[in-house]
Amino acid sequence: MRPHELSLKGLTARASSARVLDLHALAGRKLEDPAYVEQPLFVHPALNRSILVKHNVRSGEEDRLAPRRFNATKVIFPFDRLDLNLGGDFLFIDQRDFLGALTRRLDYTGLSLDRDVAVLRTIDKLPTLDPFLVHESLSLQQIVVGECYFRLSKTDEAEMLGFVSNEITSLIRLCFGELKANDTKAQRLSQLLLSDQNSPELAPLRDAFRMDVSEFSVAMFSWKAFLYYRWRSATVGPMLKATLNSISDIQARRFHVEEVAFVNRAKRLLEKTITTSWRDAKRQLGLYDEAFASLTGEGKLDGFQAFLTRGQSLFFELGDRIGRLEQVASFWNDRFATERMAGLSPDEILDGMRDLLQALAIDMHKDGNLNILPKEPGDSDAAAAEASKDEPGRPRGSTASG
Repeated sequence: MRPHELSLKGLTARASSARVLDLHALAGRKLEDPAYVEQPLFVHPALNRSILVKHNVRSGEEDRLAPRRFNATKVIFPFDRLDLNLGGDFLFIDQRDFLGALTRRLDYTGLSLDRDVAVLRTIDKLPTLDPFLVHESLSLQQIVVGECYFRLSKTDEAEMLGFVSNEITSLIRLCFGELKANDTKAQRLSQLLLSDQNSPELAPLRDAFRMDVSEFSVAMFSWKAFLYYRWRSATVGPMLKATLNSISDIQARRFHVEEVAFVNRAKRLLEKTITTSWRDAKRQLGLYDEAFASLTGEGKLDGFQAFLTRGQSLFFELGDRIGRLEQVASFWNDRFATERMAGLSPDEILDGMRDLLQALAIDMHKDGNLNILPKEPGDSDAAAAEASKDEPGRPRGSTASG
């Protein structure tokens, strides 16, 4: 275990749902919720009060992780429950001697170590900690966890509110009739959708969808997920543009002759893969846009209702794709931004390219299904232009280093 070097209070205060899962704060809010105790995320009480952080691995930290990776999940144990300013100890999930470090820190006598390790490793495999990905990943393994553990951070809720209000105003007109000037109904229902999807105040919406309580809860969770990824996409696009521009700016003449072929091919594969994946994400968002437009523009409730009913399988794939692109862009822009490239050695750049290739599961020895073509003039410009097509909303920053 090592001390966490940054302010935990500052980290959690500005936390995004994608980057931080703050179980410490949840423990203070949800102790009276039966599901918090009966269906915990972790069975060990101390682990269930920890703070999980997606962390860009820094130079010098690679030796703690095997095999090499550029992103890891950090588990932080605050020194003091009441004062986060005092910091805490941390470990990385699946660091060297992970189980030894975990059991030296926590006494699992009478508790299921295997269950908690399974949850930790499931979370570690995800690109982000957003509640929708975490929920679906655990559900696929039939690990039951209370709904109180799958909430957006207060910061994300506040910043999403205006975007969601604009998105659902037309829907509210269908349910409640024309809105008067300064009507706060859209904002109020947006708050409920983001924070309390089971509120009785959403009953008119449930009646409009002709769903029972259980069906409506699942549908609203799916809807919230699509709204979240639509909102996040407005940040991911510019991040990917910066990443693609930086990769394009890598100059082959900086490398030894025997490395030039690797550099050129890696650049081409990275540009192609990132751009293709981003196009696929936007195509999936387009499916949501079409379903919602058929509801608000044509009043076709059944189509949108059916879309939300099967939405869980759709948003899981969408969230994983956007999350991995955001993870890749965050890492690259943090370490290899264009303005920093000149100060980096060729070996450091090569390591960064290898990390991206590994993260995107690109095999340099075969093209797979990507149909890689010889690089043509303007390829990188087209890729950057594709990534720069912003989506609606004004989300905050990315999953920066922890």
